[in-house]
Amino acid sequence: MTELGNKLKQEREAKNLSLEDLQTITKIQKRYLIGVEEGNYSIMPGQFYARAFIKQYAEAVGLDPEEIFEEYKNDIPVNEKEEIPQLSRVKTRKQIQPKDTKVLNFLPKLLLILGFIALCVLIYGLVLYFSNKDNPDQNQSPQGDTITEIDAPNQTSDSDTGENATDEDAATEEDEEPDEETPTTGTITEVARTGANTTLELSDTDKFIVELTSSGETWIGISNTKGHNFFSDSIKEGQTETIDLSQEEEIVFNVGRSYETDIKINEVPFEFPSEATVQKITIKFLPNGEQ
Repeated sequence: MTELGNKLKQEREAKNLSLEDLQTITKIQKRYLIGVEEGNYSIMPGQFYARAFIKQYAEAVGLDPEEIFEEYKNDIPVNEKEEIPQLSRVKTRKQIQPKDTKVLNFLPKLLLILGFIALCVLIYGLVLYFSNKDNPDQNQSPQGDTITEIDAPNQTSDSDTGENATDEDAATEEDEEPDEETPTTGTITEVARTGANTTLELSDTDKFIVELTSSGETWIGISNTKGHNFFSDSIKEGQTETIDLSQEEEIVFNVGRSYETDIKINEVPFEFPSEATVQKITIKFLPNGEQ
């Protein structure tokens, strides 16, 4: 056992916390907590996770992670990939710029097309105006003609026909059934945020389906407030996990390497609320009718 592991274990025992209690608080598997206390970092997914687990362990027992990392830096593995998030974000911005440039280049062409259409409409309107002005109404009766009483029945017939058509249209409108509402993917609203800890609300939907993927290798823990774990493991590139949480009221996500983690909620990509590498996100599910 290292000095760091002994220090953390003493603080845990001083607070009367078992490893099972600590697992519930941090959402870290018990075998990794034992590895932290024994200084056995070889059982962990990587050096990044070792540092993240040490930080969460220290916070859970009331220690300052920065002081721990400084005092016991010789007992803590060095994360060789700490610069990866910055490189990844810079690359993403460079990829976005060409799309913006294409939109700006297309804008003048769009304005030109709209202007041409407006000009055609104007010319067409002028042609109709002058054509009607030069030609008298061909339907006008010759001067001196009179309308005899024999035309009256036709007028009554036309009126009856119009009334019948109106009744038929009204009946058709009553028979039409309203379109069914398309199920919505829901609305996510931020409620509170403290550092890397964020609380959100999911509403305007009756489903809560989560899809997890990774562009590299990440660790994700998903549990409810009753301590039930739905997922707690690493996800590698090309791996996909889908979890239906529609029956839950509140879900907690513990995410490592958020920059390599992709989450979809009801098939919509989820944007992380902060740029922190390790994030804790709580989502309160408010199905339709419970807002």
